[in-house]
Amino acid sequence: MHLRSVAALIVLLAIGNAMAEDGIHGLQSKQEFVAMKASVLKDISDGKRFKEIKADDQKTLITALNRMDERWQHVDDGGLLAPQARVEMANDQELVANIIQHAAADSRVVCQRSEPIGSHMPHNVCKTVAQMRREQEKAQDSMRLNGATSN
Repeated sequence: MHLRSVAALIVLLAIGNAMAEDGIHGLQSKQEFVAMKASVLKDISDGKRFKEIKADDQKTLITALNRMDERWQHVDDGGLLAPQARVEMANDQELVANIIQHAAADSRVVCQRSEPIGSHMPHNVCKTVAQMRREQEKAQDSMRLNGATSN
């Protein structure tokens, strides 16, 4: 019980310190953003790393990157974003990170050894995580449909 109280106090102190400061941490610099945007757009166009990114997510991602780019175009000579632009930038940065992480996870290729029915010769079957999920959903839908028609 005492350990929980100490942990809760540490969390509250950390939150208080974060709020007492600027409140927005981890924003990219203009140079970091330009490099990240170029890398993401290249990865999308070559169709390898983000092979499974959905069209809607791709559109949202590019729109957010363009908004971020637009904000950087209006930065003063000191290189600092206005407070409201910092909040908007942090929100877009989080949106971009979430879409990229989800697309990268879905595009990850997983290989399994499999023995086809009637054969003792195993072979590798490699699919993306999203492909495996679609196949599983299709099989479940087929089972539901067949179960509904046999009743």
